[in-house]
Amino acid sequence: MNIDRETLNGDMKENAQNAEPLVSICIPVFNGEKTIRKTLDSVIHQTYKNLEIIIVDNCSTDSTVEIVQEFKDSRIRLILNDIHLPCGEDNWNRCFQYVHGEFVAIFHADDVYMPQMVSRQIETFKKYTDVGSVFTQGNIINERDEIIGRFKLPREIKGGEPYSYTQIFISTLEYGDFFPCPTAMMRSSLFLKLVPFRYEQFKSASDLDMWLRAARCAPIVILDEKLINYRTSKTQGTYVLNRLRTTEADLFKVMDFHIGQNINSVTIEKHIKNRYDLFRFEDQLSCALNCRYKGEFKNFKDQLKKIHWLHIFAIYLTNPQLAHPRVSRGIYGKMCQLAIEILRSTTDFKHCSKS
Repeated sequence: MNIDRETLNGDMKENAQNAEPLVSICIPVFNGEKTIRKTLDSVIHQTYKNLEIIIVDNCSTDSTVEIVQEFKDSRIRLILNDIHLPCGEDNWNRCFQYVHGEFVAIFHADDVYMPQMVSRQIETFKKYTDVGSVFTQGNIINERDEIIGRFKLPREIKGGEPYSYTQIFISTLEYGDFFPCPTAMMRSSLFLKLVPFRYEQFKSASDLDMWLRAARCAPIVILDEKLINYRTSKTQGTYVLNRLRTTEADLFKVMDFHIGQNINSVTIEKHIKNRYDLFRFEDQLSCALNCRYKGEFKNFKDQLKKIHWLHIFAIYLTNPQLAHPRVSRGIYGKMCQLAIEILRSTTDFKHCSKS
């Protein structure tokens, strides 16, 4: 990826002399005609005005480009890819060639941003001058703009306070990925140090790897404020990837990698490691059940063989508090489903034998 760093650094110095720093809002998009108008409306109506809005279209075949061109805001720049990039993260990486701001954010083309989103993040950067990244919380909406959920911080993470890499890493081990990706804003100098998103290595969890690497370099703040309406839909990439998934979640690629990186520098307490192992166990159960639902009987058995059953039982025996329904209700539900499916598989096998 070719980035003119000298020119970019010069732009940042010039922007720093202004009363308000320039913020680069990047919006990679592909076939976003159903949502891009609402997203852009929410961006151009931010209370923070010193923005450049960079839209990188990945060869859309619908009316996305025409809709963007209807907006007459001089802050908008539309970049058209010459060829379609098959990986969405490649289009994210392409955005960085065009940024000039002191801060940069990657917004999703189907989400809606509250008017104070950018201003609250810039206020936080000004308050904590050593912070490298600022995230926010938000609501989860469906295709009809109805609120169907909300993001929630781990109890150990207090909104609006800076956290170190070790604190973020340990909380992620225990609770999984709690970063709402399209709320991330980072100092451009830090983003350019860390790009690209490492999709080849971490697939759909390459964003989590980016946030952890960012935390290694500078503290992170997550504002406990609902400043985004995050959209979920049946056509969304994460939905398509996770629906009936039969392979381990990409998150574990990231966390296993960082565990290896930290083996001599970060102490992981046993109860945290146990929670992580149970988190993986629940994912393995999901994969096994999905194999059964899809009629992949061999894969179903193979998935069950991968589970370290004795280790899981030992965790529950030595940590009875983890057996509380509030902690393991997801696992309990999947274990019940698993028992039913095993019985069904046995019955199916007997029927096949008789015939």
